[in-house]
Amino acid sequence: MRDLGSTNGTWVDGVLVQSARIPPEGAMRLGATTLSLSLSANPSTIPLWPHDQFGPLVARSDSMRELFLLLSKYAQTSSAVLIQGETGTGKELVARAIHEASPRAEQPFVVVDCAALPETLLESELFGNARGAFTGAVAARAGAFETASGGTVFLDEIGELPITMQPKLLRVLESQTVRRLGESEHRRIDVRFIAATNRDLQSMVATGGFREDL
Repeated sequence: MRDLGSTNGTWVDGVLVQSARIPPEGAMRLGATTLSLSLSANPSTIPLWPHDQFGPLVARSDSMRELFLLLSKYAQTSSAVLIQGETGTGKELVARAIHEASPRAEQPFVVVDCAALPETLLESELFGNARGAFTGAVAARAGAFETASGGTVFLDEIGELPITMQPKLLRVLESQTVRRLGESEHRRIDVRFIAATNRDLQSMVATGGFREDL
């Protein structure tokens, strides 16, 4: 055990320490909490994916094979999934792996980059538009949600979604219906949502930059 600079200090068997080896049946106190160490006669095992590959993902470490097993379970549901991680860690590959292992694998996988388009174009990209709904809308057009019906929509960089767009997305998530710009009719869709971000959404909720219910 190592104390990396805690406020209250770490105590092992009543002694304030910076580092120590905890003996079996020993105890350490962290603030007001005491933790006792006991060794099990039967070590527990963590279930792992049996292969080094899951869809487009390839890895040999136990931590990644544990993740592959979780992804295989998520893939069999229709629940929305949020993938969080730093830029370049393969969030879109994780989304594709979930889609390709799901019952929707033969249906569309539609990617929308929420950071790449201004709000006016993003709304049309997601919801579609009627002919003449705005300048340049020379024809009616289905948005990403309609295009992906039966399959999966991957909303990349959802942390960049404008706050004014967030309640509209929430309505689609809750109702599985979409209304094109310039129309009054709501169209029924069947879409599985996967989103990804490198932002701390909980911090954004605290500062009013992201809706907690979304």
